[in-house]
Amino acid sequence: MLQDHLSVEVRWKEQGDHNACQDDEHEHITGYPDLKLEFFTDGDGQSPFSAIGRGRQILDNPLQNAALSTARGMIENCIANHATCRRTRPTTLPKRVLDLLTGDDSKSMRLHESEYSSEERRYEHGEYVALSHVWGLAKGIPKTTLNNLQSHKKNISWSTLPRAFQEAVVFTRALGFRWLWIDSLCLVQDDTQEKLEESLKMDEVFGNAFLTIAATSATDSSSHPLFPQKTPPFKIQATDNKGSLFKINVREQPSHYSFKAPFDEGAHMNEWELPFNTSEEANVHTPLLKRGWPYVERLLSPRVLHFTKSEMILECREGYQCECGRIDDKVYDSRTTDCIKQELGRIVAETNNRPSMNGHPNAHARMDSMTSQLANTTLTNGPQQDLSRTREEALQLWSYIITEFTARNVTYDSDRLIAIASIAKALSPTVQSGYIAGQWTFSTLGLLWYPNDSTRCRRPQLTAGHNVPSWSWASVEGSPIFFDNASAMDLACRASFGPKGKRASAWSPIMGEPVEITAAMAAEVTFHSSSSPSSSSSLQGPTYTLSKNGICADFTPDVSIPPSGSDALQDGETLICVLVSMTFRSSIVGLVLKPTTTTIEAAGNSSGNSNNAIYRRVGRFECYECTAAEGGVGVGDQEMSEDAEALFEHWFPEIQDMTQLDSCPQRTFTVV
Repeated sequence: MLQDHLSVEVRWKEQGDHNACQDDEHEHITGYPDLKLEFFTDGDGQSPFSAIGRGRQILDNPLQNAALSTARGMIENCIANHATCRRTRPTTLPKRVLDLLTGDDSKSMRLHESEYSSEERRYEHGEYVALSHVWGLAKGIPKTTLNNLQSHKKNISWSTLPRAFQEAVVFTRALGFRWLWIDSLCLVQDDTQEKLEESLKMDEVFGNAFLTIAATSATDSSSHPLFPQKTPPFKIQATDNKGSLFKINVREQPSHYSFKAPFDEGAHMNEWELPFNTSEEANVHTPLLKRGWPYVERLLSPRVLHFTKSEMILECREGYQCECGRIDDKVYDSRTTDCIKQELGRIVAETNNRPSMNGHPNAHARMDSMTSQLANTTLTNGPQQDLSRTREEALQLWSYIITEFTARNVTYDSDRLIAIASIAKALSPTVQSGYIAGQWTFSTLGLLWYPNDSTRCRRPQLTAGHNVPSWSWASVEGSPIFFDNASAMDLACRASFGPKGKRASAWSPIMGEPVEITAAMAAEVTFHSSSSPSSSSSLQGPTYTLSKNGICADFTPDVSIPPSGSDALQDGETLICVLVSMTFRSSIVGLVLKPTTTTIEAAGNSSGNSNNAIYRRVGRFECYECTAAEGGVGVGDQEMSEDAEALFEHWFPEIQDMTQLDSCPQRTFTVV
């Protein structure tokens, strides 16, 4: 195989550090190189140098004709060859878009309000481009408000737009599109109710956009351009073996680190050190990819054109294309690219293309209606039923997306459930379940989420009316959230959800409404804390255990335990441990609950179970082995331990037959 480029990796090391570069592996194993240079020659055909191949030129300005031709070529290739990315029906405009063709002046533009058809339940048809960007401190971001809405519908002054917005307008026009959607201008920023309603429609806004252009290398749009400055290649002269003079280009090699997986893709998700590649090191030049809202926008868009410091990258529902041509070249880099967007596109397409919906004139409206009805459904778990392959895949994908989303930053904690609701809407026809506060209501296993590092976690700072229930993954912030999606043995634990509060939408955030958990294996346990780590814990700092009948097991709280408040835990305090399932890792998992002073009425429960105590989730319990508590009996020597199943015998001696748990006495807990 002919080499098509010469790549030289440069790493700095401290003076006198002779071991720093010894036994160095590939950059995605041990860290990224300080500098990576690419040597190539111009033109087509065979390079005159055996070690140096011919490379593609990357133009500095995306508005140059050749660069526009490259962008169009990538888009046309996507449309022609990717079935998942093709339109199956005419697209509709969002409620408001920027009209870029209002006059002869290339800088004239206004805010256009789309016509709404009550009969067809949609806005007018049209193809448009959307912008994904980081607001930053938002001081220089122009906004549409109730005060200037009418004037914006007549004209938006070019001089008020930051450079990133101006470049987005020019690029959209250059591609031949009239309509552009930018959040700060197309949403009325001080109309709280409308902004919430429209924010819950991002699946439509970005899902219907022909193209999303992304300011991927801009830390904020008020002071950074959409098109980052590129460093042109440095040219050197060299003579081949025939004496002919050639020019060799030297440039910093285009980086695809942000789009590449740093882990072994064959590993189980719970073994990932980080979700995909959200490290600061990998995203030095792609800050947009570290943000929560843009991540959702990226997943929902059929095509995203990333403008990075090194090149343009087109990400679509079936793969990637880039200017240098090597993002998916296995010879160049064997790591796979992030494929979650592609999986989401495939699953949604399979559901939308079901024969029962095809050909119906109002299929899209019917699907939207069904989605909202499903989200409002109150479901109680029954025995686990066989799920379809697509549904299982959708649930697994949802857990991956939550892990990715929670690894990214959101400026306002109250936006987390609003942002992720659009992904839930997209998956709802496949999952076919009720949905509330980030949780699919048909499965108890979804409650078994846990933060990757609870010592970094806190409860979110929310505004009035946005009190996220403790059983939701959105109730903690600061660490990626993981899930247990598979159960080797059901321990007869059921959850009943019932959204009873009045919400603006089936998908809008709710105040802390309760879930009722009914379990056959629930026990009062004693909480203990220790300043020294246990032998079975990989975490530094204090460790925590739960004990009953002299037998204890390790426990990790959801957040770093505060000295006071609803998450405070005192040594010797009584908690409730609800066992939910056994995993294929031969461990027992469950929820740890703490009684609260909250009343039924304050929790919003109207089930009539006024005698029930109210609880809050304070952690997830996973037992791999159980040991004797200090002064305990039953295991023998305190240094000895038994496997997790011994916990059944010691904590629940009254249960003689584990196969008959459904017929055992059940206890119910109301959790807010």
